Amino acid sequence: MKYKLLSLNVGRPETYQTDKGELNSAYRKTPVKGPVHLTYTNFEGDEQADKKNHGGRDKAVCLYPAQHYRHWEDHYGQEFSFPSFGENLTVEGMDERDIRIGDIFQLGEAVLQVSEPRKPCYIIARTHGIDDFPARVVEKGFSGFYLRVLREGKVAPGDYMTLIESHPDGVTVNDVNEVRYHDRDNATEIRRVVAVEPLAGGLKQSLNKRLQK
Repeated sequence: MKYKLLSLNVGRPETYQTDKGELNSAYRKTPVKGPVHLTYTNFEGDEQADKKNHGGRDKAVCLYPAQHYRHWEDHYGQEFSFPSFGENLTVEGMDERDIRIGDIFQLGEAVLQVSEPRKPCYIIARTHGIDDFPARVVEKGFSGFYLRVLREGKVAPGDYMTLIESHPDGVTVNDVNEVRYHDRDNATEIRRVVAVEPLAGGLKQSLNKRLQK
């Protein structure tokens, strides 16, 4: 299976005004027109303002499915241009209900592996001036997800994400979202999720702590 990269986006931290005051973030990324080198930690020209909660090997790349834009435009009655969700990769056709933690994709010269769902935070609300945006993303399950880089290389808009290995455990991004937000006390399902070796270490640790309570 392959999915087209519609927009490749990078950005560095900046301070900008919102309806609730100043915000320092690299959320507002800019689409690029040509190839960009992807390293093990980020695209060249990309950076995170909050390195405690963003970035690192397990969150090197953020992807958001392009088709979700149409839902949010209908829901809020306004247009959202790429990359309104602060993503590096805007890709058509990928779905949290189908993509598995540990799935491996070729993209341009690079090879990437799905590591965890993206956790929507207050920045999406502040940037767009829509207070309930994070809650609606959680409710709908349209979170997007992070990938780690297994092989560095150049990536360009128009490249295809081609599935080269589907993880055998069969735990989808949506499965992780379910235990993270909605089915929080389902110990059996939590154990199934944390048993997936490629799941990002920080999230695995957090879910394991829940099991110990």
